[in-house]
Amino acid sequence: MNLFLQQLLNGVIIGSTYAVIAIGFALVFTVLRVINFAHPDIFMVGMFGGLLCAKYVSSNFFVVAAASALSAGLVGLILERAVLRPLRGRDALMTLIATLGVGIMLENGVAALISPDVVAFPPVISRQPIDLGAVSVSKPQIVNLIVSLISLAIVSYYVRLTPYGRATRAVAERPDVAAAFGVNVSRVSQVAVTLASMLAGCAAVSVGLLYGNAWAFIGLAYGIKGFICILIAGNRYFEGVMLVALALGILEALITGYLSSTYRDAIAFLLLIAVLYVRPNGLFGSYST
Repeated sequence: MNLFLQQLLNGVIIGSTYAVIAIGFALVFTVLRVINFAHPDIFMVGMFGGLLCAKYVSSNFFVVAAASALSAGLVGLILERAVLRPLRGRDALMTLIATLGVGIMLENGVAALISPDVVAFPPVISRQPIDLGAVSVSKPQIVNLIVSLISLAIVSYYVRLTPYGRATRAVAERPDVAAAFGVNVSRVSQVAVTLASMLAGCAAVSVGLLYGNAWAFIGLAYGIKGFICILIAGNRYFEGVMLVALALGILEALITGYLSSTYRDAIAFLLLIAVLYVRPNGLFGSYST
């Protein structure tokens, strides 16, 4: 039972990070109808932004998190203005290839400027474990979970209760009608991409603290899992994406604990194939491209 509870906790922690990445994909798709394949590498940029801040500016967690969010948000803002906006309305494949190219450029740029190898992340938070009876949890794990849950709460609040969030939902349903009623689609797009990037940056610094390192190519692993989550859930409901991401994280943790980590990644693809065979638009439905 102790092993089950420990792996359940580990799964919730990693699943919450998958959820932040997946929500970033979904938020951009609702406005632009394209998968932003640069998003996982914006996550990576945020991680290195936090690392450089912790190393050369301040080791205060809140300063490091702010630096991570701002660096990722800036890259997202530039991406929207320089790549996504000019390609709006074009073939979706064109935008997809463009964002994939930007992601590769970010990966190799950080690898060239800093290091292509794994780099130690400064210990901003103590890694001392906390015993909670049947389970043990470290402070970085707690921080990772809290940051991820706050990020998801911010997205839910933005989409449901803010003017730009309501405009985002209007653009998601009928972009032509939303524009006809005066919605500034360009501004909504800009806010959505920047918000998704900043939240990814916050999640990135908590992941860096959790594992104690950063890597220029770390975005690939999280990007694949986040992409799988929105394919399984569909991109219509953010809450559905969050639920699937948490479930995937828990399932991976249980498989790692009871079987082997060798099967951890395979289960995500098997689950994806099984769901899409029955529900091609995802469990909760999807917007069309």
